[in-house]
Amino acid sequence: MKIEYDPDIPMAARPSIKEIIKESISAPCSCGCDEIYVSLSSANTIDVKCYDCGTSFFELEIEEEAVEA
Repeated sequence: MKIEYDPDIPMAARPSIKEIIKESISAPCSCGCDEIYVSLSSANTIDVKCYDCGTSFFELEIEEEAVEA
């Protein structure tokens, strides 16, 4: 399964998103496509959908972690 990310998705969040996708999606979309597109749907929410037909698999909320100095 190939995963494409919107450029607005932070690089630091991509490995975690990838793990969630691999745990949650075990088969291609009903249209037959096995490519996933991850995009921002709002400031803290991402949409995981089929790259070809746009069917949404699920949405995830992004939490920003506080960095301690």
